[in-house]
Amino acid sequence: MKKILLAATAVALLPLLFACNKNNGGDTRFEDPRFVQYAGQLIPCSDPTPTKTVLIETPENTLHSIELTESGVYAVGTLTEGRLSYKTGTYSVDGQAYNLAGYGTLRFDNSSTGEVDVLIDRPGQEAEIMRANFNRAKGSDQLYRGWTVDKTRVTIKGWTTASADFQGCNFYDIAKFIRDNGHDVPDDITPGMALSSISFTGTEKILFAYTDGTGDAGEFRFNGSSFTYRWDDEKMGFTFLTDQATVEYMDGKCILTISASIQDSTTSGSVTFVLSPMA
Repeated sequence: MKKILLAATAVALLPLLFACNKNNGGDTRFEDPRFVQYAGQLIPCSDPTPTKTVLIETPENTLHSIELTESGVYAVGTLTEGRLSYKTGTYSVDGQAYNLAGYGTLRFDNSSTGEVDVLIDRPGQEAEIMRANFNRAKGSDQLYRGWTVDKTRVTIKGWTTASADFQGCNFYDIAKFIRDNGHDVPDDITPGMALSSISFTGTEKILFAYTDGTGDAGEFRFNGSSFTYRWDDEKMGFTFLTDQATVEYMDGKCILTISASIQDSTTSGSVTFVLSPMA
């Protein structure tokens, strides 16, 4: 339902107006995120396979990847009956041990990129070892970190144009605004459903983390102040007819603008998030 709201409900969030100066990153600098030296991506090796079924709990539930971001957000992706889903949360690091809150503990050699043996210890299960490829984060751009969502401005551009400002990104409030302006959206969006953070990693992954502990991820290619992206789950971006986005910086904020167009519709625009850096 979050995918539908972001990709297929005729939402267009245009740049917010600020009483500050744009600098496109020229004078904006952020401290390094706290886990930049530990960040990376774990991809299970197909051979050898895990010793038992630690992360592959059933033949229909297969580990896709584990993302460990620079700001301490993790995402565990699993494939279930061909559908990709992500569990998200925060993690802490003690040497080579990663404690993924709400998931378990991973222990492996995080000193360099390459194949590693990962010891997985999950509550209520016997600890096991899995072979995986560790792709250590290499990016150094200030975009590569976690960002919390401060505010949005929603503008619907179709037969008529309407806009409204929101604190954060609460899907229920945004959906009500869209319905009030004549567009259909899912009616099962609960008041607490919201986007909590967006992460960009040095392994060129983009991660949307939601307040219900789920997430969506994709790949991006960054070039100066713009980038192209592709969602891992095709459903996430099926009706986005563009794959372009831009970033700029204003007084310690990151302004992320995603160009969007709704398939077979005259409604179009962009999705803009005003973001604050996570530690």
